[in-house]
Amino acid sequence: MDNEKRIKFIERQLISIKQIFKTYEKINKLDKSLEHLHPIAIVEDNDFFVFDLNISGKQYEYKTNFPSQMNLPNEILAAFPLEGYEGKMAAVITHKALDDIEGIVFIFHEFVHCFQYYHYEMKIKETLIIAQEAEKKHDYMWELNYPFPYNNEEFIRKTIELNNEYDIRRYHIEMKTILNEKEFEYMIWQEWKEGYARYIENMIREKIGIKKNSKILKPPFDRACFYEIGSKYIETLIKRNTELKNNLEKIFLKLRNVDNK
Repeated sequence: MDNEKRIKFIERQLISIKQIFKTYEKINKLDKSLEHLHPIAIVEDNDFFVFDLNISGKQYEYKTNFPSQMNLPNEILAAFPLEGYEGKMAAVITHKALDDIEGIVFIFHEFVHCFQYYHYEMKIKETLIIAQEAEKKHDYMWELNYPFPYNNEEFIRKTIELNNEYDIRRYHIEMKTILNEKEFEYMIWQEWKEGYARYIENMIREKIGIKKNSKILKPPFDRACFYEIGSKYIETLIKRNTELKNNLEKIFLKLRNVDNK
């Protein structure tokens, strides 16, 4: 991208990114994870174009751009620390995410992950065997690639039953016996991380009047099933005990210690 195209690209994104504030004004009091906005990295030609809040906190401004050290997917929608921006967490998107309200909501889903990163994520990871083993192996993709037994017949049967109002707490108690320790750890980690973000995402959707993001649980299963299961379980837990609201650490402990009422 030559300098002229780069300047025009940045100018277009600064216009589009203003939509974030329209939604933010409506939803920022729903949950602590939505109180603050985070950096946004827009990927173009495998470069990160970073936008962050100005000193007033009421407007995004262009900060920097730098190349990715790996090939990024064309439709990336993620959140991770940016090495080229002081290791700050950012929602990492393409400009298409700013085209409509669905994309804007997904950006806030990624902002929830930014919040999790700064609130308990690292502390929780220190207690996980799978995370400790992955760190020793320098396996930085374990959260995406862990070999979870999605084809286990009991896992499939019990997970499908959740579509029929099967007791979600009982499901987790049974999963603790069906899965080994590390598999169960992986399941509840994904439920805490992605399930919580989906739970907040659906609160946003309800607030602004668009359809909830909810799927029928059916095989073949993959990591995405934990978004759905975790979201519903966390919603159930908070309804039963409102003290869990905004307390990510206690929510994780509830997921882990399912045997304790």
